[in-house]
Amino acid sequence: MTDAAVPTELPDVDPDRTVDNRGRGCANGIAAVQRALEDLPDEAVLEIRSTDKRAKREYPQLAAQTPHELLGIESERTGLLTTVYTTYLRVRDA
Repeated sequence: MTDAAVPTELPDVDPDRTVDNRGRGCANGIAAVQRALEDLPDEAVLEIRSTDKRAKREYPQLAAQTPHELLGIESERTGLLTTVYTTYLRVRDA
């Protein structure tokens, strides 16, 4: 999946659950994301917060390889060297 496949507009939704992966690499936090996706019902929205810049690439890949829908990714600089990436996924049953 390329960056062009990431929606440019952020969704106007309230997430049903948030996984806070700030301070962890995407690879380390993906297990928590997968557990949350398995636990949430169809149509629920999962918010993932990460400080790993690979989030912009890895979470869209996750959505492309699963039935889940990527709703958007937001980047917000929170400090001199820190950016928080917030990803929104809609849970889709297989």
